[in-house]
Amino acid sequence: MIRKTPVSLTAFTLRVMGIVVVSGAFCTIFQAQQLPPEVLRYADTVLYDGQVLTMDRDQPPINVTQAIALRDGRVLAVGGSDRILKMAGPDTVKVNLEGRAVIPGIIDTHSHPNRYALRHYSREWTPAYIQSLREKNVRFATVRWESKETALSDFKRVAESTSPEEWIYTVSGSNPTLRELTRYDLDQVAPDNPLYVMIGNAMGGLANTKMLDIIMERYGDRIPGILKDEQGVPNGQFYGAAGTVIDQEVIPRVAPEVLAPFLKRELEEWVAIGVTTLSTRLRGNEITAYGLLDRESELPLRLPYSHEMGRGNPFLERGLKRFGNLQGHGTDYLWLIGISVGIPDGNGPSDTNSGAVCSSLPKRMKLASDIYYPEGFCFWEMPGDPGADAILVANRYGYRIVGTHTFGDKGFLMLIDAFDKANQESSILGQRFGLDHGMMVSPEVVERSAKLGVTWSLQPPMFYDRYAAGVSSVYGEEYAHRWMLPVKSLIDAGVRVTYGADTHNDPQRHPMFSLEILVTRKIRDGRVFGPREAIDRATALLMMTRWGADYVLRNEELGSLEAGKLADLVVLDKNPLDRNVLDEDLSEITVVATIIGGEVVYGSLNPEQGAP
Repeated sequence: MIRKTPVSLTAFTLRVMGIVVVSGAFCTIFQAQQLPPEVLRYADTVLYDGQVLTMDRDQPPINVTQAIALRDGRVLAVGGSDRILKMAGPDTVKVNLEGRAVIPGIIDTHSHPNRYALRHYSREWTPAYIQSLREKNVRFATVRWESKETALSDFKRVAESTSPEEWIYTVSGSNPTLRELTRYDLDQVAPDNPLYVMIGNAMGGLANTKMLDIIMERYGDRIPGILKDEQGVPNGQFYGAAGTVIDQEVIPRVAPEVLAPFLKRELEEWVAIGVTTLSTRLRGNEITAYGLLDRESELPLRLPYSHEMGRGNPFLERGLKRFGNLQGHGTDYLWLIGISVGIPDGNGPSDTNSGAVCSSLPKRMKLASDIYYPEGFCFWEMPGDPGADAILVANRYGYRIVGTHTFGDKGFLMLIDAFDKANQESSILGQRFGLDHGMMVSPEVVERSAKLGVTWSLQPPMFYDRYAAGVSSVYGEEYAHRWMLPVKSLIDAGVRVTYGADTHNDPQRHPMFSLEILVTRKIRDGRVFGPREAIDRATALLMMTRWGADYVLRNEELGSLEAGKLADLVVLDKNPLDRNVLDEDLSEITVVATIIGGEVVYGSLNPEQGAP
């Protein structure tokens, strides 16, 4: 593409050559020399007379200026309105912000839009999902789990209408009925069809003999978590890595073209709340679906991801030897930032679920769900679990560990022990290995994670919604004050902390909602936990922007409004730093417009056209 020589460049050339110009030509050169040095070509867009929070410093205070110019999808310049308006030409889109605030695009470092999309759009998604499975000779079963009898009756009904070459598949959360069933029960109602039940988030499963034969023929005893009876014979139940391997390698995947439209719609919702970059962990077929959107320029926001190939995978090293190191590789909208490994424990205590939290603390009370995990559960203590070893393997091949769910203090220490072991083999310092959630973080965890240079992704909605209250009830109020989301302690220790919503629920997933939580420490029932861990607004905004860019390996491109960086920004109706906005009203700040790559992708800015 041949571009016209800018007037300012022509003037410079004439001056150097010493060519004498007269009258109007001289006037043109003189005027061009008064333009700001950035102007080789006019800006595409200028936003002025506002409050632009640049985030161009790594620590507070935050620089605030009036205007910003955008060109070719990047920030051209920031500064005073008078200066920036000089960068506007006849075709520049100019927007008078009328005092409204502009911040860099929000970077959410831990949410799961791939999961939310399937739940949120389940009414539309389920028929497409079932049809996709049918095309692969898999019949999806709708099962009532009220009792052993109702479950077996439903399986029998499906089997009677299914041809022998078809598989039967369904999913279920943990419930008492599943504990009562074995392969032999399923054989009675579905003797001719391979049948598999995925339990939870692929952390367990249940198979009949036909399916068990397929699994054993493929893997034998090479995957941990195949449960056996007293005679050493597999009983059809799977836990831990076995459940994950079967779900991701045995059960047919949904076609990416079926999945992609729903993933897109979910991401469009996040753009509307000011999120321009969202980091998540992804399975292979999800990566393919997002890649399809990216190639067709239909990915609504930037999606850095950690690959789930390390989750419950005893064959990780074999895969990485062939896979190579692609960390950081991708496009401006989709790139790989690390490997996710299997989880050390489950969720923590809430009002309805005591969870499988792996903690050193004794429980002070029991909940109904403790029939599964009476004292919590550490998955990595299961014989042969590959979680800790996967960290060594990933580091050996140049990958960082990010996007790993952990809740309890003992679970965090297991991860840190594995990080430390990997560091002894090949230094991880400066590699930004990650820890997530920050719900039960002991002082030892803070100290050791700081020493290893770990980056944290913290989820304020978890703290607010149920877990601070749950830890207070189950483990003691003092731990809810000291160990739950200790943001200031982590920062004071020199740890880089970032923000993630980790929920689809509104208004909790809105970044300004989390801003309020980080500042007030107030939870759903109005109580304040850990007031000493409160941080100021400027620091919280850095978590959501500049520091998040470091987590997603794009600190040179994202996270602040500086010349040359990608033009991702959010226009807000109020300035979050304005002390006239009370702390308890921060969540009421709304998004006026979201801009990604210089284009308005949500909202309206009522631009004016014309020469400056």
